[in-house]
Amino acid sequence: MLIGREMETCKSGGVELVGLHTHVAPRRQREQRPAILQSCHFFPYDERSLASSQLGASVLEYAETCAGFVLESMRRLLSSDVEGGFLNLELMRRLVTETRWTPTVDEKLTEYLSSLDCVALKTLVKIFAVAHDDAFVQNASSIVSADWTDIVSTDRIFGFARSDRCFKACLDVMVENIPVDSGDDHIQIVECDAGTGQAYQHAMRQLSLYPSVSISYTAANPAPARSMDAALAQQLGIDTVEWSLEGGKPVPGLASGADLVILANVLHRHRSISQALSAASSLVRYKGFLLIVEPTSNFAIPWSFFALTHDVTEMSDVGSRTCGPFCDERTWTALLADAGLTSVAQKSDGVLHTVFLCRKLPSTSLEQVPTIIDVDDTSFGWLEEVKAAMTEERDGSDTNCSVWLTAREADSGLVGMLNCLRREPHGDRLR
Repeated sequence: MLIGREMETCKSGGVELVGLHTHVAPRRQREQRPAILQSCHFFPYDERSLASSQLGASVLEYAETCAGFVLESMRRLLSSDVEGGFLNLELMRRLVTETRWTPTVDEKLTEYLSSLDCVALKTLVKIFAVAHDDAFVQNASSIVSADWTDIVSTDRIFGFARSDRCFKACLDVMVENIPVDSGDDHIQIVECDAGTGQAYQHAMRQLSLYPSVSISYTAANPAPARSMDAALAQQLGIDTVEWSLEGGKPVPGLASGADLVILANVLHRHRSISQALSAASSLVRYKGFLLIVEPTSNFAIPWSFFALTHDVTEMSDVGSRTCGPFCDERTWTALLADAGLTSVAQKSDGVLHTVFLCRKLPSTSLEQVPTIIDVDDTSFGWLEEVKAAMTEERDGSDTNCSVWLTAREADSGLVGMLNCLRREPHGDRLR
């Protein structure tokens, strides 16, 4: 093809075009997104003592200092013959009597009080400095409400449960295993009692590392205007609604079941854990997940932030809980099983909290034996076996039988291939 720009001619073969005006078509401008560097790390689903292994032994010393300060302060409070204005005195007396602690060292206390990531201890000092009178509950509650967001976000023992090592590891499992109904990945998340849990700011940051996944996040709370930052919610692109686990009404705007329901430090606050857990489970779609964070050890620390200001004796199941309103890991495991939830992952920090990731599945799913296919063969002889496993029609009793693809080489490309195959029909069977 010959193009004469001066004469505005174009010749090709036996055809000549005269007076041809050409313009460069503008290219479509793609949305500019920041580059994200990702790497794959494989962690066990069940892990213990994560805080000390990740943060060092100093976190154990800090937790011991907080617990020792609380128990010593409770002992002094109980010996002052207080009556009016205080709650759960008998349960508190039992906690102090049955718990062994190390007296606080003043030098260590001063050191931690000057640290930016020791917000919980600073708040504890303010709580037990409140006058022991009829206004104690109201004044202590005001202190907790003012500091709570900073405690669960920045304190070294409270914030660790929401860190990438605990929280995001469970979110990764959820993202990789939600059923794909269409070409676009869309995840519906509901956080219950979000004003207390304050998990939305951490979850949205961690989920933003999945650029191909769109998130609809609903933060539900009985009084969102009082306990949630409206400007932050708007910045994160989440919807805030007025809703309670004990209200018995559907979540506003939730047309279908959620892929994930988050309950961070909220279940122990309800009158009946089993009823609250049942209400939360009803929000989850079939094969959806629940992400639960609860105190499971060092109960004196969370006691000061809740049981000092709430009447625990009004709870219908307080006798079956481990310590006042709180439960240990064994009790939580039984409660989750009784609610018909299958435990998927469990992350314990070893000092205060345990993170439970559960899935809403029928009980028969645990009895199915998975099909295991080795994909290390470079001749791809396993390909027909994978195709047969994906195209095989299953009856009702086999719908939950999974297919596991295994590889010994770290650079086998298995993760990328699995992400593609899961978008195909019956791809949700693959693991």
